[in-house]
Amino acid sequence: MWFPQSLRSLKPPLKRFRNRVRSRYLNRFYSFTPADLSQKLRDLGVKTGDVLCVHSSFDQFLGFQGSFGDAIHALQDSVGHEGGILMPTQPFTATAVDYVRTHPITDLARAPSLMGLMTEILRRTPDAIRSIHPTHPVAAWGNKGRRLLGNDWEARTPCGYGTAYHRLLEYEGSVLMLGTGVQVMTFYHCIEELIEPLMPFSPFTSQEYSLQTRDLRGSLYCSRMRLFEPAVSARRRMNVLVPELKRRNSWREGKIGRLDIVLLPATAVLEACVSMAKRGQFCYLSDRA
Repeated sequence: MWFPQSLRSLKPPLKRFRNRVRSRYLNRFYSFTPADLSQKLRDLGVKTGDVLCVHSSFDQFLGFQGSFGDAIHALQDSVGHEGGILMPTQPFTATAVDYVRTHPITDLARAPSLMGLMTEILRRTPDAIRSIHPTHPVAAWGNKGRRLLGNDWEARTPCGYGTAYHRLLEYEGSVLMLGTGVQVMTFYHCIEELIEPLMPFSPFTSQEYSLQTRDLRGSLYCSRMRLFEPAVSARRRMNVLVPELKRRNSWREGKIGRLDIVLLPATAVLEACVSMAKRGQFCYLSDRA
């Protein structure tokens, strides 16, 4: 739409004014601090010593009185050094297949996390460790968090047996979603390998990819993995799982400010998916849709 020059020159100041008004409104009526966030997590059942696999969208932290780092400190405070924080740090936003076509070697020192700024900040935290993995490395903090890491590059699918996501089950960890919804739950990729024998189709490629990862010291690690089949991934719909989790009383949710929080025990998510699979229900649209 065409506007006279005089009106076009007013648009930036008006936008800044609206943003200031909105910010003041949120800070007055929906303000919360890092301490408030830690307390809300405790209210949802998070305890010292717990392990959390965290997905976050800082854009949804409306009214938060702090920075990205303050939000991470709140998470760390909720589980303590004996617990663990795990965050996905994939260096791509499209598909793993697309990524490896142009990145046969993942350099962990150079490849940033594209899973949100909170994940990148945790990756750069001095006492956090990034797993050695060509497509789905994770950043881990805390004593238990670091123990979730192992020879992740030896896994045969990106998030299955032998990865930090599978060890999340061993440590009775939980998936925490801060303003993201369930569609982003990377832990489900672990479940896809575990329930693959029950599925009428495979979520993975038939091809095995030969990949390499360079660690912070320059050492190379070789992997052979089936990746996620892009056509199947495009049909994945995690909201199908929500009614089953709620029916099992495994869905814990809360709200602070305008931020929606969901906490899901990893074992409960697996049990729900196995039960659904045995009934022929899966978290995908029909291939005829």
